[in-house]
Formats: sequence, C-alpha cells, structure tokens
Amino acid sequence: MDKPKQTPATDIPDQKEIMALANRAQAGDKSALPPLRRLMENPEWVDALGGDLAEQTRLALIAKYTGKNLLVKETLTKKLKLMAAELAGPNPSPLERLLVDRVVLCWLHLHYLEATYTNRDSVTLELGAYYQRCISAAQKRYLSAIKTLAVVRKLTIPMVQVNIARKQVNVAACPAPPPVG
Repeated sequence: MDKPKQTPATDIPDQKEIMALANRAQAGDKSALPPLRRLMENPEWVDALGGDLAEQTRLALIAKYTGKNLLVKETLTKKLKLMAAELAGPNPSPLERLLVDRVVLCWLHLHYLEATYTNRDSVTLELGAYYQRCISAAQKRYLSAIKTLAVVRKLTIPMVQVNIARKQVNVAACPAPPPVG
C-alpha cells in the first residue's frame, strides 16, 4: 500500500486505511508516518491514535478490574465520564481538564486497589501491609489531585474587597482563562 485511498471532500483516509497505516507504523514501517502525521494535525486524531495516555491508562485499569464482565465495564466507563463532566463543569480551562483527568484516574486507581484488597479471602501480614501502603499512597495522590484542582479554581475567581467604612466594593480582576477551542 503505497498511498492510502483518500476521500476527495476531506482528504482523510477511511477507517480501514487509517487502521492499516497505524498497524504498519506500530510494526516499524516509517513510510506509514507521513500520512499519519497529516492526520495528527487535528488534535482529535492525536488522541484517537493513542496520544491520550490518561485515557489509555484509564482503559487499562478498567480492563484489569472488570475482566470479561461487560456490564461492569460499561457502567464504570459511564461513571468515569459522568464524574469527569461534573468535575470539569461547563467551560473548563485546559489546565482544569488535565487536573480533572488526574482526579478521575486517581479515584479509579484508589478504588481498584481497595476492591482488590477487600475481595481477597485472606492475605499474609506482609501482603496486607503492602496493600495498605499502596492504598495510602493512592489516597495521597487522589487528595493531592483534588486539592490542586481546587487551588487552580480558586485562583481563577476574582478577588472582592469590601470597604464598609467608605461604602466601597473593589474588585481585583484576575485574567480570564483563555477561550476553549
């Protein structure tokens, strides 16, 4: 396959051709990279072709936790999307989106560890201590991600100073977050 067949209107190869190019690139075929680089000029293609490491990690943890149980996989995937949307709010900044991803991923990892630990019938004292250290470290990361998101959000709120004696209200404007798009 020298050159992928492209649709004239969009100049984007069809899905089968994209997958063939991706497979060739993953196998080390450098000739597949130029058309993939053209696709990746669009940020959505960067994520679709594997550039979103947070999503890849999320999917790996979900797969590890759910195994073949498709119902739990679907409900957990939906729960994470709902949680991310709720935390992000209507117009998150790029930094807030990154932090929301981190909070959601830390939540998933913490609960995965806790479920793994609690679903074991018995553990040695050494293994129990190991799980507890892992859970404690995951809890710290989770709370740190939440705190960081809260701090970033607090920094974007304008400061208000009320001077009661002179009946003044002063608003110190913070720079507005850049528009998303």
